[in-house]
Amino acid sequence: MKLQDRYPYDSAIVGLNNLYIIDYEGNFYIYSPCIMAINKTIITGRTYLLVDNHRGTGVSLNDVNLIDVYIDEGVINLIVQDIISQKTFCLNQYIECPQNPCKWILIDLSYFINEMNAKAIQSYCGKYADTKKKSVAKSNPRILDDDLLDFEF
Repeated sequence: MKLQDRYPYDSAIVGLNNLYIIDYEGNFYIYSPCIMAINKTIITGRTYLLVDNHRGTGVSLNDVNLIDVYIDEGVINLIVQDIISQKTFCLNQYIECPQNPCKWILIDLSYFINEMNAKAIQSYCGKYADTKKKSVAKSNPRILDDDLLDFEF
C-alpha cells in the first residue's frame, strides 16, 4: 500500500499549479528546488545522492534509495533508506512556499552527469554568449576556397 493512499490530497490543485504530479507509471514530478532530477521527476526504487545539512552542523552526503513519496497538507514527504546504514527516514519540505530554504537536496546522478556534460560542451563550444540564437553557419563563418563546391550546369 502506498502512503499517499493514507493522506488524501487535492490532485487537481497541486497538479494545475505544477507542484506535485504522479504519472501513470508511478513516477513523481515534484517542483521544488530541493529536487535535482531530470524534469524534476523522481522514481521509487532508484538510488539518489542526498545532501543534508542536519541541524546546521555540517553537510553530509549519503546514497539513499527512494522508497515512497506522499504529500500531506502542502508538505512533501520522501521516505528514503540509507544504503550503508539501512536506516529508513523521512525528508519533508513545505512545497507551496518556495521561499523556505532547503535543508536537504536530493540529486539524481544522471541529472548531475547531464549538467556536467552541458557545462563541458558550453565551455568548449560556447565562445559566443548567445550561441542558442545563432545558427552554426552564422556563428562560425569561414571562407571556403574549395573548387568541388562549384557546379556548372
